[in-house]
Amino acid sequence: MKRYILAGVTVAVVFGGLVASVKADDIYPPPWQRGQPNTTYADWTFGTSANPTAPDLGLYNPNGTPVATINGGLWQQFYHNHVGVWTLNVGDSINFSVPNTPADQTKHKDVWTQVTWETDNNGSPIVTVDGVASTLQYSVPVGNNPGWYQNVYLTTLQFNPASESVVVSGSLAGTTFDVGQVVIDTQCIPEPSSLAMLALGALSMLYASRKRSLSA
Repeated sequence: MKRYILAGVTVAVVFGGLVASVKADDIYPPPWQRGQPNTTYADWTFGTSANPTAPDLGLYNPNGTPVATINGGLWQQFYHNHVGVWTLNVGDSINFSVPNTPADQTKHKDVWTQVTWETDNNGSPIVTVDGVASTLQYSVPVGNNPGWYQNVYLTTLQFNPASESVVVSGSLAGTTFDVGQVVIDTQCIPEPSSLAMLALGALSMLYASRKRSLSA
């Protein structure tokens, strides 16, 4: 009896380790530090077929909860050694709505998107942010899962919108691919001219303070 219990525990531990390994595809975090002011972070592993769905692995967003809405596609609980998979056909997409800091024309926004995916017949993901095409930074195999890759995209918006619409869709008509995880990070950055104005203002305040001190 003890032998069967031990075998059951061993299987549970091995399967648990497998599940953890195929879910944790956050290979290339953004070049900025997460959790800092003016940043957001959200991680979807699609552990259920809920649609729309909130991030289910990680979240940092003081402005609200991001939501993913799947348009078309087929969800599978376990597919090709990956837990939680949406298969997207031609015309299907996953739309991510990310609430963010108030709109500001003096700042720009960097959006860093990681997509874990597997092709079915030469299909591959493309990513757009507010209609702007993202630039592919990396495409690397994922762990020991044959056929799975992680694509990393960077989009720079020349203004800071109050929210972002990140869309993952197919690149070729008639092809399909599978999405296992999506991680989205954003960072709001003042434009160089704004930084210069802030620096000038700080110097002016320092000069005025010293002048008052000398005249006292």
